[in-house]
Amino acid sequence: MAVPEESGRREVKPFTPPSWMLKRAQDNAARLGYAPDALAKKLQEMRETSKVTHKKVEDHATMIRTDPNAMANKLAETREQYVPVVLATQPRMDEDNSRPTMQEQVAPRIPTGRATQPPQTMEQSAREMRDDRRAKKARVRSKQVLKEGESSASVPAEITMPTIAESSRTGAAREGAIKAADAMDKAMEEAMDIDPSPSLFVSQTERYPTATVLPKWYINITEKNFEMKKIVKNRPQALTSLEALKNCIGRAEIEIEHSRSNLDKLFEELRDHVHKAEIKLQVDRYLVKKARMLNPENGLPRIFNDAKFPSDLRADSYQLYKRWLKEGFDQDILRGIVTVKGKDRNGDRIDTAYRSKHPASAKYYGQGDLVLGQWWPTQLCTVRDGAHGSTQGGISGEKDKGAYSIVLSGSSYDDKDDGDVIEYSGTDGKNFTPTDVTQHMITSATLGNVIRVIRSSQLQKGKSKYRPELGLRYDGLYKIKSYQLVEKEKQRYQFRLERCEGQDPIRSEDNAARRPTIYEVEEFERLRSKVW
Repeated sequence: MAVPEESGRREVKPFTPPSWMLKRAQDNAARLGYAPDALAKKLQEMRETSKVTHKKVEDHATMIRTDPNAMANKLAETREQYVPVVLATQPRMDEDNSRPTMQEQVAPRIPTGRATQPPQTMEQSAREMRDDRRAKKARVRSKQVLKEGESSASVPAEITMPTIAESSRTGAAREGAIKAADAMDKAMEEAMDIDPSPSLFVSQTERYPTATVLPKWYINITEKNFEMKKIVKNRPQALTSLEALKNCIGRAEIEIEHSRSNLDKLFEELRDHVHKAEIKLQVDRYLVKKARMLNPENGLPRIFNDAKFPSDLRADSYQLYKRWLKEGFDQDILRGIVTVKGKDRNGDRIDTAYRSKHPASAKYYGQGDLVLGQWWPTQLCTVRDGAHGSTQGGISGEKDKGAYSIVLSGSSYDDKDDGDVIEYSGTDGKNFTPTDVTQHMITSATLGNVIRVIRSSQLQKGKSKYRPELGLRYDGLYKIKSYQLVEKEKQRYQFRLERCEGQDPIRSEDNAARRPTIYEVEEFERLRSKVW
């Protein structure tokens, strides 16, 4: 008999026992003396009892003016205080192999549930089998309800405590998911609001981070490799030079530990080793691996990870370390550049094959993988290494993001370079409209982002004592503190930039830290006479 549909409820068909259940019941009834229709009658009574119980719960909640959902939550909390009961495996029937035989864990509806005990008498066996059938029936009925209306907001007619508890968990999970989504949205909003000018007061490890995992090309080279065996047999001069560099590191570490007076001499010797390895020393992947130059415990990281070494020496060793990590073993200062003879170098371009193997972008705030004092022979080389984004222009940036970098070079503008403070002019516009690059500088003044400053040897010698001897040099991060319009029709603006605190000194003094190094100057002059 169908249950009449009430408000907010669905009509549920009466439960009809399957054939295997009736067969089993008939067998048990014949053995125990029960009537043939006793099982069906008992199941119907259980069904009616469940409906009456649910009705009483709702009536009681209405009488005490309690929200039914709150009552369901309370019942769920009560239910979770009891330990689930493990029901025994259902015996398999020969005539029906489709019934489940795996052991299941079912939470009890009430705290009076008990674990099934091995049958000792016929009466106990029959009672346990009835309990098993009831549990089976409850699971089948629950699955039918879920399939018919899993997304329905109404309460099913045959709701039971386990169903209420599951609804409570679902609601709690939904609320948790909503809160998590809100938190994620907030985090995303905060992430989008990034300060483009991060603090320069960072730990030494963060400033020069060591690779947590060495590259595959380095790891895959073993002593059994044919090239490694050749190195052992022939022992090239480059390996001797690398080992001399490491030996110098070890001696410097000992002197630092004992605070001895000849450290300056050792540091000068170590600079010579590092600078020579950058320009003169012909190495490859096998020599670098044989000498363990990238290993944190006995390679270049011993220099830049120790704050007691001079800042310029740590920067230069880190530059060499990063290049070797990327398999950059070409010492040519014009590596990756296709050169065309000419006075102004306008015909040069970056080789597409090199760019494909060593991609680099200048569209970022801050220093990136650059080191203070890093040097290049031409402006195109700064583009090659991702320091600047324009092969000829002095300002590199993007709309809405401002300027990323500027190059201080010779110009007709009234610029001024005092090292830590720079007066820098934008380019001239037309018809009272500023140029795009000038607008980049104005945007950076609003955003407050840091800007990379690269000084060129093209600066007038008398106007800046900070200019490099040759080529171009990266001198750190600056911020625009103010700007003014100096010519209205051309929309020429002048910007005042100040060097950010927390950086090492500009490497322009006539001392051991000066860039370009003596080896870079020698190579520049050699190429100028040969290529340019």
